[in-house]
Amino acid sequence: MPDSAPPDPPPNPARLTGLRGAFDALRNFGLMGLGSRGAGEYDTFTATDGHVVPVCVLGRGSPLVLVHGFGCTHRDWLPVARRLARRHCVLSWDARGHGSCRSASGSITLARLANDLAEALDHFGLQRSILVGHSMGALTLMQYLHLHGTQRVAAVALVDQSPRIVTDDSWRLGLFGGCSAAMLSGLIAGARRDLAETLLNEVGALGGAWLRRQLAVEAPLGRMLRRRLGRIDVKPLLDLAESMAKADFRASLSRLDAPLLVVLGARSPHYAGVPLDAWYRDTVKHAQVSVYPHAGHSPHVSEPLRFARELERFIEDHA
Repeated sequence: MPDSAPPDPPPNPARLTGLRGAFDALRNFGLMGLGSRGAGEYDTFTATDGHVVPVCVLGRGSPLVLVHGFGCTHRDWLPVARRLARRHCVLSWDARGHGSCRSASGSITLARLANDLAEALDHFGLQRSILVGHSMGALTLMQYLHLHGTQRVAAVALVDQSPRIVTDDSWRLGLFGGCSAAMLSGLIAGARRDLAETLLNEVGALGGAWLRRQLAVEAPLGRMLRRRLGRIDVKPLLDLAESMAKADFRASLSRLDAPLLVVLGARSPHYAGVPLDAWYRDTVKHAQVSVYPHAGHSPHVSEPLRFARELERFIEDHA
């Protein structure tokens, strides 16, 4: 644990994302009925359960795998991927339930996503890869390392993620410095009972009085969105959220024997003011930690040139 005192829990419930991020996530999940962003051309691999996972492959050279966050797609990585593809073979996919990878029957869990990663490495014949994960993608990498170790891993980069996202009296370095398991479980349970009201209340709270009126039950937009959202099976995504809430990778990260880069956004709505940088430095002694003073939860999106350059230097230092 860091020497500094843990932050107090937030006085008011924090929001998981901004208004634009909320709409982007709904679109990327296919929940808005507006279609996903253009997919471009993919390679694919078929997982052991028969699910086909689309993968964007750019460039040639040593392999580098980019894993996106919850509510994102591979396209969030493209500005970074295109730069890195000058010297590397860069692979990024849409995880199950995201973008062009619509969920098949059954649950989605971190373990399933980690196994997808292992099967992708098998399919593409990758023996020593640099693994980079943002948010949920970072948890996916932590789960992969916990299950499969570092035999096929050249280096790891984790972007703006805590190894345990829920907090209690002994751990204040999760979401907002004060998001308990009960709080997160309550949000997930509300979405299971009534997805439309849970999501529209969240979006309305982000957008102010005018948007709340447009999303009301009696408003045309509100009625239309409730009809569309009512037809969506979000159980797999909520299963994934529950899996993330239960995950705890503190112990396994303390034993990590691969080079580690940690990138944090000082203005992250999830972890601003939470001393994750000190925890990583104290727990993984060989970790390189970089804090972006002006970035939020996605430093690779807001500062792709800096991120690509720092990742390239990190790779060169540990080649």
